[in-house]
Amino acid sequence: NPSLPLGNTVQFTASGSYSDGTTLNITAQVTWSSSNTSVATVNNSGLATAMATGTATITATSGSISGNTTLTITAV
Repeated sequence: NPSLPLGNTVQFTASGSYSDGTTLNITAQVTWSSSNTSVATVNNSGLATAMATGTATITATSGSISGNTTLTITAV
């Protein structure tokens, strides 16, 4: 799981794996969310910003499918 110093940003990406065997970058097509926006925010492009120390789950959702990771924000 990624960690990020307070005040910095990290770019998340999302990949879609399809039944024909292809994998595509779908970062711009998914909906991004943070479980704890006081710790980390994430914009529509998947760019997360560290707001306070702690942890937040960053989730990418496309229809009924989602994936997530835990982002840990550390002191500078």
